[in-house]
Amino acid sequence: MKKMIAVLLCILLALGSVAALAEENQKDNYSEVTVNGAFYIRGLTPEGYRVENILNEGMPIMVFFGSEDALKPTFSLIISFREEFAEVGRLNDMGEEDRKILLGEDPMVNPDYTVMKTDFDTEVMVLRSADPEVDFASFVTLYKGYEVGLNLFPGEDSADPLTDDQIALAMKFLSDLDFVPFGAE
Repeated sequence: MKKMIAVLLCILLALGSVAALAEENQKDNYSEVTVNGAFYIRGLTPEGYRVENILNEGMPIMVFFGSEDALKPTFSLIISFREEFAEVGRLNDMGEEDRKILLGEDPMVNPDYTVMKTDFDTEVMVLRSADPEVDFASFVTLYKGYEVGLNLFPGEDSADPLTDDQIALAMKFLSDLDFVPFGAE
């Protein structure tokens, strides 16, 4: 009987170790950023990427993602508070004129944009570079007055423009992000 209990205990300990390793592995690919004590954004970092730097002192908050593969695109998440939109819950709640104000005028950005929805039904404006020599895509949304932008650039060693698959990767990353108010865990 004692041997059987000892064997069961060993099996349980081994299963616990495997579960702990799996959980740690998930945490390695899991990113979470606190935004001004108002909410936090969390989600899985895309496969093959890692968080390289988080600047979370004041505004804007910036999170830089990279890959060991210099051909893969790099991206950065930038979060900043917009006083004029403090009462706006989400981009979904904004009209066309407010969206244009949110985007502002930037000669580097094509003024035409498309709107996509994340898995959480959050609308995201997708913008592309206006300069054919400098390829990038920007994804912009709004949450409780905070502008959340994701900028996607070709990899350091890539001379190719961004592909539809790379744009889809960025949208997948945004779709997986969860905006969680404090106290709602």
